[in-house]
Amino acid sequence: MRDLETLQKLVASITGSKSLKKMNCKPFRPKILDVAISQHAPHLYSEEEFVQISHFSKLYLGVELKSETNNIEMKTRKRPIEEMSKEKKVTSMSDESRKKIKIKYSSPRLPPNFERRVKELDGDNITFLMHKTLFRSDLDTNKNRLSMPRNKMTNNFLTEIEIIKLEEREGTNGKGKLLGIEVQVLDPCLREFTLLLKKWDMERTSTLNLSKHWNNIVSANNFQEKQELQIWSFRVAEKLYFILNKV
Repeated sequence: MRDLETLQKLVASITGSKSLKKMNCKPFRPKILDVAISQHAPHLYSEEEFVQISHFSKLYLGVELKSETNNIEMKTRKRPIEEMSKEKKVTSMSDESRKKIKIKYSSPRLPPNFERRVKELDGDNITFLMHKTLFRSDLDTNKNRLSMPRNKMTNNFLTEIEIIKLEEREGTNGKGKLLGIEVQVLDPCLREFTLLLKKWDMERTSTLNLSKHWNNIVSANNFQEKQELQIWSFRVAEKLYFILNKV
């Protein structure tokens, strides 16, 4: 959903939980669309489904549905969907909350040399992701990966297709190694490397790892423990790129 107006139109077109269930598979499996709809029409979901949506949002999107928001949503469940589309005050409060979150994680400006390179590649959708401090584990040649915890990221940048691909494994039984997604990485000197992006599920969050040729980037840049990096993402014809900038 690109904007609130489009979401409201979609929600308004859903007359009840029966019509929503027609859109979902059986048994219920939450999707990104369910996360969006649940924020505006939570009464369309059962308590069990809402718990699944909350877990999906935290695990795959790195966004935890706060208890205060849940309380508001529980009260809203009793309101007809027609009234919700007219509740501009509630929408305004929600918008203000999003603005506060963005202010908390203010994005630094992308350095001019990277801006020029992105322009040369005809890239777009530049998104600041996180400040990253390199730890010993990030420099371990045996691990050969850069760890990026989802709960430290300021923006959601993965497409729904990419989220699904990050779950795919080798073999037919679904128990093989994670396949990952091939991505391009620009190092601080604008050199381009091909790496694999993989997702590891942790106890409280998930971690995205840049792997396969991460050791080459470490060696080329002489990265040291406690080195500070700024990490961005952008896209070139839908291809996912990462930017690593030394601070």
